[in-house]
Amino acid sequence: MRFSRLLSGSTALLCACSVNVGEGSRPTQLYLGLDGEQASANMSECTTVQLNAYVVFTSDSGTNTGTYNDRVQWTSQNPSIVVVSDGVTPSPDGHQYSAGTLIALRPGAATISAAYLDFQASITVDVEPLYDLRIDNPLTDIGAGLDQAFALKAVIRQGQPEQDISSSGVWRFDPATAQAYVDDASGLVHANSSTDGAALRLVTRLPECDREVSTQFRISPVTTLQMDYVERGDATELPYGFSEAFQVTAGFADTSAPRQNITTQTSLDAIDDDYLSATLGEDAWYVTAQDRAGSGALRLSIDALDRKLDSKQWQVRNTPLRAITLTPDDLSITYPDTGQLQVLGRFEDGLEMPVTRHVSWSSSDSSLGTVNGGSDDAGEVTTFDIDGDFEVTASIVIDDETLDETVMVHAYANRD
Repeated sequence: MRFSRLLSGSTALLCACSVNVGEGSRPTQLYLGLDGEQASANMSECTTVQLNAYVVFTSDSGTNTGTYNDRVQWTSQNPSIVVVSDGVTPSPDGHQYSAGTLIALRPGAATISAAYLDFQASITVDVEPLYDLRIDNPLTDIGAGLDQAFALKAVIRQGQPEQDISSSGVWRFDPATAQAYVDDASGLVHANSSTDGAALRLVTRLPECDREVSTQFRISPVTTLQMDYVERGDATELPYGFSEAFQVTAGFADTSAPRQNITTQTSLDAIDDDYLSATLGEDAWYVTAQDRAGSGALRLSIDALDRKLDSKQWQVRNTPLRAITLTPDDLSITYPDTGQLQVLGRFEDGLEMPVTRHVSWSSSDSSLGTVNGGSDDAGEVTTFDIDGDFEVTASIVIDDETLDETVMVHAYANRD
């Protein structure tokens, strides 16, 4: 099941005959379903799903079944609730869908029918309201001259994970303004000029079902820029091969306003590359120590503001990792929530620092839960909607010796 705009522009029709019926075969049955025969199906408003029309052919040698989506005649008994595409006629919002695609416009019920030769089949579709729809916006201000991505988040049914459906909405400012521009397909805003304390209203609409939500913010001059060392603060020691993350944020005259993370709008201007390397992630920079002792720093450019920003001075050391500690030592997660594990490393010279990104992660039972190993989300544990216990292990090889730690994760199904 997908949100409607995700399938827009999909005009490829299914093969008229997806099965080799053979000589002497004759159609003997027509039935409908999402994946096999079904008498009913559930959808959420503003979503689409592919319904299939199956034709059974019988011959002396047996039966064969194929999908005949573009050969049947589709009808919806209640097109104000569910529209079914014939593969040719555009949807209510002008998008093209493959034959048999169901478009849930609003809560209610509809009977979808298909006819092929002398055969008829139908399925009842119940459409539930979206459980939650919102624009994810933690900001009251965004900086003049800067970009800011806004996300449209939806929970289809209570107890299910929240989904990012930003590309499914049509974005606009209401009323229209010259002080900012929004990409109508993605929600990326470019702030042109200060609104002098006035708020702009950003709106996004799910076109097929006409649901919309909004948020407000001001465009303000940037008064401060800073590097936020989210893991270690002012600590400067960095062992060979290990890294530290930091973000770049913008502040405003209203110091109570949340700072805007503008990390991805910065670029590397200079770095002491004898001692350091730097990589830009999804929302943070990662500075890694080279295998050479010494002192190094970097400088970033913020071209949109014509500003540069210098980092702290890191002291690169040759000190081996001797032990790791995995925390917490016991983790309980109720679906669809996630959990976070951290790994603290202890080095030969007594230094302690996070090494979560540098270890290898594994789950003892991937049918119960998984653990991420990427730089931006290392140690994040995701479970499924079932009860069970499994172990997560963090390990790293240092000088042919494996350091590892294991914790127990208790996964619980959602019972709301």
